[in-house]
Amino acid sequence: MDDNKNKSKFYFNNKEIALLAAFFVLLLADNFIWALGPMVGNVVYGVVEGIILIVASIVIGKKYTMITLGFVRTLAEFIIAGAFVGSLTAFSYIICAVFLEVILMTYNPYGESLKINVIGSAVYGIISRIVFLGVSMTFYGMVLPNSLLAFMVIVPTISFAIGGFIGTSFGKRVKKVLFSV
Repeated sequence: MDDNKNKSKFYFNNKEIALLAAFFVLLLADNFIWALGPMVGNVVYGVVEGIILIVASIVIGKKYTMITLGFVRTLAEFIIAGAFVGSLTAFSYIICAVFLEVILMTYNPYGESLKINVIGSAVYGIISRIVFLGVSMTFYGMVLPNSLLAFMVIVPTISFAIGGFIGTSFGKRVKKVLFSV
């Protein structure tokens, strides 16, 4: 089958499925950043996750990449997230993936625009924190001061945008290396 013909359909070949699996593992592994604590985690997590997401969108380069990663990650986090803050917070991944997917689809080729990637990553960051905090506060009764709430929304938005910026140049290099072989 011609891969170019299927770019707009929900179709991934074997190489792309392997790449999706690799990026999925990286997304799960970046949760260990939270072991550094909430202050460091809030800053570093967004940069690393933003890089991984944008590199995945550039390297795979097909529509529905973010939706696929978001869906699989939501399923995995739904199982393991109960140990941290509760399973309902896992839904933030699919919600964020939908927003990022819509933003990335606005530019052709998929994931290649620096401006779109930075905006998409920033939106991913703000949505992820709002959903996470909303679920944590509404369903689990978490109470936080307003200054901490602002910190937990603003800082990840900026760090995800930085991750999107770095991920764009890094993703283009990774794509060049992977497809030059």
